[in-house]
Amino acid sequence: MMHVEHHGKDLQPLLAALPQVMREARAAGARVELVLSNAFMRYAIVPNPDGAANGEELTLLCRHAFQRVHGDVVAQWSIQLSLAALGGNGLASAVDQDWLDALAEHVKTEKGQLTSVQPVLAHAFNRLAKVGQDGIFVLREPERLCLLAWQNRSWSAVQLQPVLADWQATLDAGLHRLRLQLALPETTPVQLCELVQGDVQLRMTPWWADWSMAGGIA
Repeated sequence: MMHVEHHGKDLQPLLAALPQVMREARAAGARVELVLSNAFMRYAIVPNPDGAANGEELTLLCRHAFQRVHGDVVAQWSIQLSLAALGGNGLASAVDQDWLDALAEHVKTEKGQLTSVQPVLAHAFNRLAKVGQDGIFVLREPERLCLLAWQNRSWSAVQLQPVLADWQATLDAGLHRLRLQLALPETTPVQLCELVQGDVQLRMTPWWADWSMAGGIA
């Protein structure tokens, strides 16, 4: 496993570091899986993706979920969808297609093969989340928080929030707004995870899971 810690929005330092990291790890020719910070990601809730008649209609639903917020730039993004309960909302993740192409080319310089690029939210959720009927999953990275909420096993909200100083106060305010927006009771379970030295560590008591998010961009 190779680790390149990078939290800024400029992808160039990450691209420049990849070949050197692969050489130091003697990973020439290896299959490479990358986990991208939320600094590079966008997320959107996709209402009832199970209602799409075919793959083309599903793609349009996902693109529309981003386009109404971000505009025509969405046409340049690679989008992947994570489903929840049958008939429930989906959670879409998006990253610039040019970035994915550049990452693959830099890995190829060391004769490697980029097999998976996954958002850190999916990486953390799949490893650590213990999910009940309703809940909120919080991922803390340097300078940002990501809040993901679900109700009746259906994704209901996802928010990225910058953190400038007191992250705990920012989180408290974010949770308060989210509960008001979704009419969630104060007793709704909250699970907080943090990136610590490049890994994800669980910081609160979990609850048992029987379904998970299958996110990622490949």
